[in-house]
Amino acid sequence: MKNYEFEKLKAFNINDNLKYVSNTIIVKHILNEKTGNIMALALDYGKVYEPKLTPFSTFVNVIEGKAEIVVDNKSTYLQKNESMIIPGHVLYTIEANERFKMLSIILKSGYDDLEP
Repeated sequence: MKNYEFEKLKAFNINDNLKYVSNTIIVKHILNEKTGNIMALALDYGKVYEPKLTPFSTFVNVIEGKAEIVVDNKSTYLQKNESMIIPGHVLYTIEANERFKMLSIILKSGYDDLEP
């Protein structure tokens, strides 16, 4: 049985359910399936999120504040409602120069033979 922090088929507000905690990165697992996962994160000022290297692309969307995405020592700043696709096999960090909240979505490839 899978345990999610949000119920399927029930409306919810991610921003209301995602609170900042001093000097912490909060991760809420919305969905975690073999074909991908969705997480909501709240990063307090000064925190750095360093995800594991994955062969899959990651879509990130800032839902509050401003995030710094660093890939190959090049920074990109995303503000509220801005998004980025980070390709697979790329090391990156997500840095909080101020508090922010974001969604992270990983869609795993290799399941092309599955029928919808």
